Amino acid sequence: MFGTGLGAMVGLLVVALLVVPVSFGVAARADAKARRLSGSPAPDANEGRSVAVAEITGRCDQWRRLATQAWLICGGASLVAVLVVGVLICVG
Repeated sequence: MFGTGLGAMVGLLVVALLVVPVSFGVAARADAKARRLSGSPAPDANEGRSVAVAEITGRCDQWRRLATQAWLICGGASLVAVLVVGVLICVG
């Protein structure tokens, strides 16, 4: 019974350690894309300008939401990894 719980903890640690770099990469890319879109100039055409600005703003907001979610997942997985390591140290 004890070995099964220990195996589950190690499995959880492995999953958390795999999620951290993936979510970090997604968060960094999404954050960079949102910054790039927020700094992009609007088109010069007067009739299409409001549509283009709204489209860029919408995309920027989507990238920001994705970045925020990815940062939260990265932080949560890091916290889980630290807690699992602490439990494994105390148990082992």
